Amino acid sequence: MGDEPQRRPRQKYWGLRTLGFLTLALVSYLASSRVGTPLPLLGFIVGMVGAAYCSYRGLKDITWLPR
Repeated sequence: MGDEPQRRPRQKYWGLRTLGFLTLALVSYLASSRVGTPLPLLGFIVGMVGAAYCSYRGLKDITWLPR
C-alpha cells in the first residue's frame, strides 16, 4: 500500500486549448462577415480572450525552464 509509485499530474494541453479558442475566433470572424448582427463579434472576443489566457497558462506551466 505505501510503496505505490507517485503519479505525475495530468498535462493540461494548453496548446490545443489555444488552438481551439483561435478556431472559435476565426469561425466567428468569418460568420460576422456573412451575418449582419454583431452576435459573432462576441464569439470572436471570447475566442481571443480564451486564447490569450491559455497561452499565458501554457507559458507559465513550462517545466523545462529554470526557475
